[in-house]
Amino acid sequence: MTRDRVLLTGATRGIGRAIAEALAQRGARLACAVRDPAGQHARELSALAADVVLLPLDLRDRAQVHSLTARAVQALGGLSALVNCAGVVQYSALARLTAEALYEQFEVNCFGPSLLARDVALHLAAHGGGAIVNVASTLGLKPAPLTAAYAASKAALISMTRSLALELGGQGVRVNAVAPGVIDTDMIRAERTAADGTALPVAEQLEALRKLHLVGRLGTPSEIAQAVLYLLDAQFVTGTVLVADGGLSLI
Repeated sequence: MTRDRVLLTGATRGIGRAIAEALAQRGARLACAVRDPAGQHARELSALAADVVLLPLDLRDRAQVHSLTARAVQALGGLSALVNCAGVVQYSALARLTAEALYEQFEVNCFGPSLLARDVALHLAAHGGGAIVNVASTLGLKPAPLTAAYAASKAALISMTRSLALELGGQGVRVNAVAPGVIDTDMIRAERTAADGTALPVAEQLEALRKLHLVGRLGTPSEIAQAVLYLLDAQFVTGTVLVADGGLSLI
């Protein structure tokens, strides 16, 4: 993938940051879509390599999403791949799930990435093909308590992944998804609230989650980055969901 031109969302922290670092190490040119290009995490990202370009993006803003592909093409001189990694989660019991939280998780986790995948796919199909990888979640395959909105949004993203792969297979565009288990990032350390409003201790929740993985630990962002790079490279793989969950889905 040397000198590939990749558009990446969610690159400032967690899994996205690990993907950006792995791609930069391989010599790829990166257009990283970030919420706040002037923020500290974005500045650190731009220091990874000379070929990292920061582009402002709010996935809830359709106009920004629609213009992003053209902005990335202009910045990099074209695109060969898209990695949709941006995501948001709000842990909530169904009784406390607000309409605002439901819509935001679908906008950021599914609607924005799906629209972006469509635009990039059309560009790739017109320029010799390429690859799209959507970072989904095992929760999109097997939901868990307090994650109804998040799980549904990731399930929809998985369905979109397969549909795009089916439609674009004859045009040189491969579309896949990776479904991580529980990865040790800031997102997983967010506060959880039970149905009665009681805060659930994060440390206890993390320990319980560790025990659910056959390998006895949470995953790391770099391990998911490895899975993403495989899907970007694997020329005979499309329409698949690569589960990288340490055995979580087997329990």
